[in-house]
Amino acid sequence: MQDKAVIEIGKLKGDKKAEPYQNFVENMFPGKNYDIVVAIFKLLKNESGYTCEFDKVDIDSVSKNNYSKYAYRKGSANGGDITFTTKFGDIDKKFKKFYPKQINTAINYAKVFDEIEEQQIFQALKQCLDESGEVVKTKLQDLYETLDKKKQMSSGFSIKFIGSSGKEFLQDFAAIQKRILQVGTEGKSTKYNVTSEGNNNTCSTCLKNKPILHGFASPFKYASVDKTGFVSGFFKQKNNWKNYPICSDCALEFELGKKYVVQNLSKYFYGKSYYIIPKLTVGSNPELLAKALKDLEALTYNEADKRIVSREESLMRKIASEEGDKNRYSLNLLFYEENQTTKAIKIKLSLEEVFPSRFRKIFVDAPKAINQNSLYKNAKTNNKQLGDLDFNFAVLRVFFGDEFYEIIQTVFLGLPLSEEIIFDKIMSKVRKAYIEKGFEGIKKYQNSYYTLYLNKEIKWHTSLIKLAMLMIDYFKELSIISKNKTSKSMEIKDEQTEQKGETKSSFDIEKFKTFVEENKDFFDLENGYKVGIFSVGVLVRQVFNLQSANLGGSTPFDKKLKGYDLNPEILKNIYREALDKISRYVGVYAYQNLKHFVNEYFILNSHKLNQISNNELSFYFVAGLEFGNNFKTKKEKENVNN
Repeated sequence: MQDKAVIEIGKLKGDKKAEPYQNFVENMFPGKNYDIVVAIFKLLKNESGYTCEFDKVDIDSVSKNNYSKYAYRKGSANGGDITFTTKFGDIDKKFKKFYPKQINTAINYAKVFDEIEEQQIFQALKQCLDESGEVVKTKLQDLYETLDKKKQMSSGFSIKFIGSSGKEFLQDFAAIQKRILQVGTEGKSTKYNVTSEGNNNTCSTCLKNKPILHGFASPFKYASVDKTGFVSGFFKQKNNWKNYPICSDCALEFELGKKYVVQNLSKYFYGKSYYIIPKLTVGSNPELLAKALKDLEALTYNEADKRIVSREESLMRKIASEEGDKNRYSLNLLFYEENQTTKAIKIKLSLEEVFPSRFRKIFVDAPKAINQNSLYKNAKTNNKQLGDLDFNFAVLRVFFGDEFYEIIQTVFLGLPLSEEIIFDKIMSKVRKAYIEKGFEGIKKYQNSYYTLYLNKEIKWHTSLIKLAMLMIDYFKELSIISKNKTSKSMEIKDEQTEQKGETKSSFDIEKFKTFVEENKDFFDLENGYKVGIFSVGVLVRQVFNLQSANLGGSTPFDKKLKGYDLNPEILKNIYREALDKISRYVGVYAYQNLKHFVNEYFILNSHKLNQISNNELSFYFVAGLEFGNNFKTKKEKENVNN
């Protein structure tokens, strides 16, 4: 369970403060230096208490070394943050929460905590804003408009007092300190206006009997407990502590561990944010955990690597290379999304205990095994430069973009995946490309995705069919789909001898056979019908070439292909009509070697076509169209190109 891993990190690396409340103060923008816009007020002490005057607004620079003085802790979207400190933004909305709501709240809890002097200061602040609130708001608006858009989205707001010794920043107020401590600890047991707390029972993380167990202590939101059916105890939220009891000590370690993870172990993967959390394989070993954390912190994106996709996967490959098969610790990956309005983080995918050896298989061994195929050499164009088509997760994004988290989970955990789903995804993309740009859209597909790390859109062109074949090869290498159990080779009679009416073959059957041999896993030669379907696509490609040469570039036969949404009967009709067209253009004896191939692998296996889905059948046919010109004789190729 990765919560235990986070708690262990909290114990080791958590910056536990001497003052308990400080453990619950949050950095508004972890890992970044940022600005806070400060409204400054003058305090004057008199016999009856304090008076307060607005002075000015200013900007303070904040870093990990001084953020605590503003005593920020996130609250709710509707109720506002816990203290006056908040993220800057819409001035009207922010100011309404600040005054009078938050000030009235501060007056009340200062009274409850018996901090009478601070109660008087907050009352003086309210009276000042009763008189000068519009002036303060205008000054804030004027300053806000001078900030560039980036700073408007990543700056904060707070207040500061001058003129009263010892009461300058919010951290100097005992009432603020007590309120933060109260919310930080009370929030572990109270949520949705319900208190879930147990007594004298076993903590689920340290496994010790503790006097108090909290029901909402996890800082990461893996599951919803605000809906019926998500908690035990007859669906009563107050009994959620029975689902997930965490003691006060572990809750604090959890909080500190989360802070460390957020600030130091947040990475990007193809536009998706994730935390990477190490967990020791066996027992407790602080030295090994410290080394693992140090190694992960040191992993940075390789700026020198000009291959953009390589940068996206560089961290994963470094883990694979540096740890390899040692497996001294596993890695937990938490993919998350941040709400741009509320900044709340929601966990989208949790992968637990992925070993470095799995990283090696996913990012090194499997790609290396499939990238060697000559099919993928010089198969990609980027900025008008040819390059090899190497496997990376951008390939999976092409076909599983809407379900990217699901496919990440499938690959990392090695889960089985239905071939029917795979070919459904492939053909959906193929048909969409065909509708938008015709067959050229399939041959020269433009892949595009947005990367958070580089903050730009990445574009490159390649064959959509080759991308699909590369993905299928990858899935087979990882045993996500099964490889063919046979190593059967092709034994086809050479039909390149002279045929009546055809003095020289225009189709290189030996080259075709070599191609099939090199990709026999893809064609599943045990049954033969897949290569038969492929060969029909190759034959239809010859029809396209003949029509284009005789009809000024037009290929009307394309209309018979039903938008590449085929089934066995449609494919049989296409084959018969393709034979007829070839006979009309170049005679009955043309392409005899290819026809014999189709007869042996398609016609004689036509009764097996129902064994695969229509999408898989359609894919193998379109693949034949794609590669159809690769097997022409040299002379015929020149004719096609001309």
